[in-house]
Amino acid sequence: MKEFDVSVQKQMTCTGSVKVQAENGVDAIRKVKEQIRNGKLDTSSVEWGDPEYEDCSFDTTGDVD
Repeated sequence: MKEFDVSVQKQMTCTGSVKVQAENGVDAIRKVKEQIRNGKLDTSSVEWGDPEYEDCSFDTTGDVD
């Protein structure tokens, strides 16, 4: 029988926060989304929490060597 190396993955989510001055919560979200779209906010500017693995995300990638 042959041996194959099958790639597997498990997805992870990490939530963080960014401080922004705004009139209200909706305006704050709009400002952050705009900063992300314009490239003015990147991941290094975020205060990240601990990563959490997503339930039922363990699967193969479909790649086999």
